[in-house]
Amino acid sequence: MKVLDLFSGIGGFALASHMEGFETVAFCEYDKHAQKVLEKRFPNTPVYDDVKTLTKEQLDNDGITVDVICGGFPCQPFSVAGEQRGEDDDRHLWPEMLRLIKEIHPRWVIGENVSGFVSMALEDVSLDLEREGYEVRSAVIPACAKNAHHRRDRVWIIAHSDNTGIISPRCGTNGNR
Repeated sequence: MKVLDLFSGIGGFALASHMEGFETVAFCEYDKHAQKVLEKRFPNTPVYDDVKTLTKEQLDNDGITVDVICGGFPCQPFSVAGEQRGEDDDRHLWPEMLRLIKEIHPRWVIGENVSGFVSMALEDVSLDLEREGYEVRSAVIPACAKNAHHRRDRVWIIAHSDNTGIISPRCGTNGNR
């Protein structure tokens, strides 16, 4: 499966997914230091620098096809360590991830965020994906479930579309846009 990794950081998701046979075909990361780490770890994988300007057309022109879009979109708008301004925070970048999902319509979408996201935006994000023809599931997984010495709950959103264009009975939208 070919993965477009958004909000890539230093490539944690890519490292884990490669162990399971996934291929990261492109990264998108704003932070210059993280870009350098990605370029060192994945020298043959393009790194785009701004999710706000990345488009399907650009990926197509670069010969990149995508089966999965993944992203730990910025957590600051939802974190209890911050002001929890949600959609009013200029770091709220879910709309940009959704734009790319709409343009590319990959078979799979994987999102990750902090536990504060559950009460502030999980329902909206799930509905956004359902409107695009995805079946959506979410789970809260604490870091200690993977033997970390702290709880640190993370919300995972997994969405799948068969790309058949079948109208979803749940939300009445056409999944093939």
